[in-house]
Amino acid sequence: MTNSGELPPVDDLDTVILLSADSLRADRVHATRNGEPLTPTLDELAAEALEFEPGIAPGPSTRDTIPSMLTGKYPSQFDEYGLPAGGSPTTIAEELSDRGFATAGLSQNNFTGRRYNIDRGFDYFDDVSAEARKENDGGAWRLYVRNLIEDTPLMDAASHANNLAMEHLGKSLFHRDDGADVITDRALDWMAETDGKRFLWVHYMDTHHPYLSPKRIQKQYGRVFSPKKIKQLSQKTRSAQDEITDADVPDMEYVYDCSVRYVDEQIGRLFDHLRSEGEFENSLIIVTGDHGEGFGEFGKFGHAHELWDTLVAVPLIVRHPHGPTRTVDGQAPLRLLKESIVDGSGLFELSDGGADSVYTEVPDYREDIKGVRGTEYKLIDTGDERIATRIDDGDGDGDEEVIPVSEIPESKRERLAAELDREFEPVQVASDVERREFKKDLAALGYLDE
Repeated sequence: MTNSGELPPVDDLDTVILLSADSLRADRVHATRNGEPLTPTLDELAAEALEFEPGIAPGPSTRDTIPSMLTGKYPSQFDEYGLPAGGSPTTIAEELSDRGFATAGLSQNNFTGRRYNIDRGFDYFDDVSAEARKENDGGAWRLYVRNLIEDTPLMDAASHANNLAMEHLGKSLFHRDDGADVITDRALDWMAETDGKRFLWVHYMDTHHPYLSPKRIQKQYGRVFSPKKIKQLSQKTRSAQDEITDADVPDMEYVYDCSVRYVDEQIGRLFDHLRSEGEFENSLIIVTGDHGEGFGEFGKFGHAHELWDTLVAVPLIVRHPHGPTRTVDGQAPLRLLKESIVDGSGLFELSDGGADSVYTEVPDYREDIKGVRGTEYKLIDTGDERIATRIDDGDGDGDEEVIPVSEIPESKRERLAAELDREFEPVQVASDVERREFKKDLAALGYLDE
């Protein structure tokens, strides 16, 4: 790898891999627990890659980030969640497919599914949909049974049984619960069966609540939690935050860290395959998170609806076989992923020191909260007030401090304020997803009672 010079076009690469982990905070990479590293695979990758500290997500939830990450657009450019069925804007997968790449996408997040057109450009797409279940022998009968008893008294009994299964087994009766090992197996099978140029996107869900991980991973760090205990901790963050105790928070972070280690391990399996096939050296590999996660900082547990660094600061590691190798003590927006992959520009042009400012938001079709993160300060507009924060070191560890807006020097405050007032060229999604189906997706991820 080199540190200067123009990068060759994506056409000169054999493999492009984009790996995203749901709810992965920036401060978990290069971290340890009980003396053991949480991300040894990513630590090794970062040593020979371009790493920004931190990456900044377009917003604090999957619904904000994924369409933006795949198209290079801002979340507020879309008039509702999802992508248009076709046309503009094109996705990373569509761009690479046009260049002769075989394309595959795998994710178990309900909001990364084909019903929201996230599958555009992918030859192979593995999501939670009925179509994917049939294609991958993934228990399509569960959806059939559920639809059959929907709106009948049997559904109440089934929902009760599902809650018990989640509490005691950490498994859902209704939804696929494929862990990182299963998703990685499918990705490896696709890679083994695919010749020529390839683009693979894997979105890991294990770092999303309820933060389940194998017992063998938990044993590495000294404590093993039952699925029931993990589920109970997770449920508090969404429906009973007033019941969270001081003792609960370290336990929540512990099971979260174990899930981070689990995902890191599975990413390592993908890298091992590339090395065994002699393909690692000529692969473009990007690892990031779609947003962060709160553990009580600023009174926030979970994610979405707020713009603290704990929720928008994520890892961002970019390994290009001919790209720069350095750690940048500066920020970079995930929104630039598409042009970085397709054109060799974007993030690579920020390798000297990062971006002076990054726009992040909860888009107007949800709550219309926007913020601009500078190198020292952040300015947030909630619609009712403007909030200023001082950014300590930007690693997303919660050290961000709320300050009076007047404490930001006037010249810097004016520049941040000007960035808040950007205008967007709208993209009409024209989604045909029914409100009921949308609420089911929220419920499946633990945000609503079904």
